[in-house]
Amino acid sequence: MNFKLYICLIFVFSVGHPQAKESKIYYFQTDHRYEYRIKLLDLALSKTKKRWGEYSLVGDSLKMTQGRGSLLLEHNKGIDVAFFPTSVERENKLLAIKIPILQGVLGYRVLLINRDNSEAFSKVSSLEKLKKNYIAGFGEHWADMAILEANHIPVIGVPKYNLLFAMLNLKRFDYVPRGINEAWNEIDKFQSQFENIMVEPHIALYYPYYVYFFVSKSNQALADRIQTGLNLALTDGSFKALFLEYHQHLFEQAALGKRNLFTLENPTLPVIRGVPKLSWWLPTKNN
Repeated sequence: MNFKLYICLIFVFSVGHPQAKESKIYYFQTDHRYEYRIKLLDLALSKTKKRWGEYSLVGDSLKMTQGRGSLLLEHNKGIDVAFFPTSVERENKLLAIKIPILQGVLGYRVLLINRDNSEAFSKVSSLEKLKKNYIAGFGEHWADMAILEANHIPVIGVPKYNLLFAMLNLKRFDYVPRGINEAWNEIDKFQSQFENIMVEPHIALYYPYYVYFFVSKSNQALADRIQTGLNLALTDGSFKALFLEYHQHLFEQAALGKRNLFTLENPTLPVIRGVPKLSWWLPTKNN
């Protein structure tokens, strides 16, 4: 072999080979609420090491709002991946990996209420009565705030997550709609501090709402890696196993079949490609 060609091949291998160095992948959503999503991301990346090489997931140590993290991700400024509910606006700014990671769970909502109002809520038999008589509290930067407003639900926007529970405890509003994967975890975390909050047992809301991994539009390679890994995890069953590990007990706890289910429209929803696997968890009669 020509000596110059030999040296050139060594250089190409050392620089261009996917296993030449470990990739650091930065995310900013480090709160306990996101443990499953981080584990699923790790699972997807681990499935693709042979093709794309070693990696390490690095959680940003600075607490930042969703808006700030999304902006850094959009401009590829130190954040590589995030996990968000999708919307037309979000998909215009970011590159979505269109495989639903929560399988539609986040669209099923129960209500956190002040226990002083539990008897009153037990008499709410329709969405119209809920809208007429009660005011919701919600994160003002959350994507589904637009869904509540589009459905004419009276709502007060709150800038900080923890304030929702403090304000509900003080009856500044009447209820907070939370995903069935969120509500009981939040009661466990916050009820010792805010003793009057509880999960309302009779009502549930539903709107189509899908959570994807997102990357910068300039980072197609990472999008390809995550999508490949998720598809491999779907095929070998590890995606479903992880999903049920984190959510199975919540489905029984939520008892959706025994609740009055009020359906909302989602005008922010873009074209959906990946269909959530409702059969993994939702009772057949609700499909």
